[in-house]
Amino acid sequence: MEIAKSEGVPRPNRLAQKLQLRALRATYWLLNALLGAATAVLWPSRRPTTAERVCIYRIGNVGDTICALPAMAAIRRAYPRAHLTLLTSPGPRQLPGAKQLLAGADWLDEMRVYYDEDISTIRGCWNLLKELRRRAFDVWIELPDDLQTLRIALRNMLFARLAGVKWAHGWRINTIRWAVQPQAEGLNFPNETNRLMSTVRQAGVGTDTVSFPLPLKPHHTRAVDTLLREYLPEGLPLVAVAPGAKRPANRWPMERFAELGKLLVRRGFRIALLGGNSDAGICRQLAESIGCGVANLADRTELLESCELLKRCSLVISNDSGVQHLAAAVGTPCISLFSCRDFPGKWWPFGDQNIVLRRWVPCHTCYLEICPYDNHCLKLIEVSEVAECVERKQREGKLASCSGIL
Repeated sequence: MEIAKSEGVPRPNRLAQKLQLRALRATYWLLNALLGAATAVLWPSRRPTTAERVCIYRIGNVGDTICALPAMAAIRRAYPRAHLTLLTSPGPRQLPGAKQLLAGADWLDEMRVYYDEDISTIRGCWNLLKELRRRAFDVWIELPDDLQTLRIALRNMLFARLAGVKWAHGWRINTIRWAVQPQAEGLNFPNETNRLMSTVRQAGVGTDTVSFPLPLKPHHTRAVDTLLREYLPEGLPLVAVAPGAKRPANRWPMERFAELGKLLVRRGFRIALLGGNSDAGICRQLAESIGCGVANLADRTELLESCELLKRCSLVISNDSGVQHLAAAVGTPCISLFSCRDFPGKWWPFGDQNIVLRRWVPCHTCYLEICPYDNHCLKLIEVSEVAECVERKQREGKLASCSGIL
């Protein structure tokens, strides 16, 4: 993983920072020791080496699911003969998640999806609990949300106990939402994929092999073949550009994507614009601005078809969104454009082939959905810097060669 950062980060008061960081490390340790003690009280300490029914609990959207795939694959390898259930929720019913990404996965025996609306009442929670009790899980492994609080962890733990699970693991506090700037400046955070593999490794599950078992099928290949024949000429290297993001604070300016797209087309690349339904408008504007050599495929591909398309690309250029994680899963290099709203490192794409561009600002680690300073940190990333990263990948031989000058 290559990381580009701006210079000029001010030096904090060293003594004050050391004291803050010691207090934070102690708090993390105490909270996780409490969760470990509660787990030890409720279940045996040793993980069963064999089990008939295993449940993986992982909630979230596309990026959350992709990042968890290597940990899920490791659990499947640990229990190759078990009936494996994925219990998951994308949150509100309209959001995509594991259901769209893992439909047809032969390594999963069952996927139980619920939505916020299903558990909004006591009756809904009770019905879900009764259903899980009937499944009689021998092993339950939670792959916790990065922002899971102590209250939510204890609630989930109690829920698993009431569901009659015979052995369970996974509850851990990974983010404390106070003194966030000292944490961002003084602590190191693994990316989400490595964090979740560490969670299953602590349960004694081997993680030597890292794989993203996406259920890509021949009909996905045929669909992408048809799209490329219809929208883009053959013979030129393909770059995927994903200008959307769930949070406005994570969006690089559209006009800079347009300028970059024109440079790439002049350099001899074809461009495929990717995104979901909510990104269709910005992708349409972007395609009109770039002109020839670009295809707007936003909301024209299913999720797994997007994965197949990303496999065909030489490079992906993306905001902090699920697309960068899809690219990492299929092994395509990605240039990721990050704001400073989150802890550095946590949501960077998995793999050494990627480049992250992120610029420091004094208001970093704000966790805001909408930036009151007009996405100043993202606007510090210039088009020329992204173009230089593309050229670097070409010099390394990571991209197909083409004529033209950036």
